[in-house]
Amino acid sequence: MDRCMYIDICINAISQTDFGLFADDTKLLGEASVSSQIQSDLDALTEKLEEWQLSPNLAKYSVVHLGRQNLMYSYKMKGIDLIISTCEKDLGVILSLDLKPEKHIGLVVRKASNTLWLLSQSLRDLDNHSKISAYTSYVRPQLEYATVIWSPYLKKDIDRIERVQKRFVKGLQGFRNLP
Repeated sequence: MDRCMYIDICINAISQTDFGLFADDTKLLGEASVSSQIQSDLDALTEKLEEWQLSPNLAKYSVVHLGRQNLMYSYKMKGIDLIISTCEKDLGVILSLDLKPEKHIGLVVRKASNTLWLLSQSLRDLDNHSKISAYTSYVRPQLEYATVIWSPYLKKDIDRIERVQKRFVKGLQGFRNLP
């Protein structure tokens, strides 16, 4: 069966709750005051999946409670409590309960540092122009992806990101001894 058909099944089962879709990823969105509506949509979704003889992988389902006034309602599918998560990755951006970008910045810096190390080992004998091209193609996009959402505003977070950039510049010929 076509993947679009599966998504249509899910969309048609959800009637009371706002939701977001991206590729095969679906998110139910609602305020704590409508927790019963969210639960009834989850029940309808479960029924529809069983009707089509599809079994949801409940390990991939999770609940994130945001806000101080949230009642932390426990949602169920097939009679099993869904995992309550304190941190989720959505479209490559880590969302934590406090909505601070620290965890995401840590991941971004780690990935960019690893990529930079691989490039420095692979392109050791190339000229500066080629190294800069590789850096702007492979490392910088990792540092800049979705910055509109997680925009670093604390000095310590900005410094962590800039350390990766400084390490690259120090690796260029003729730039090693610059302050």
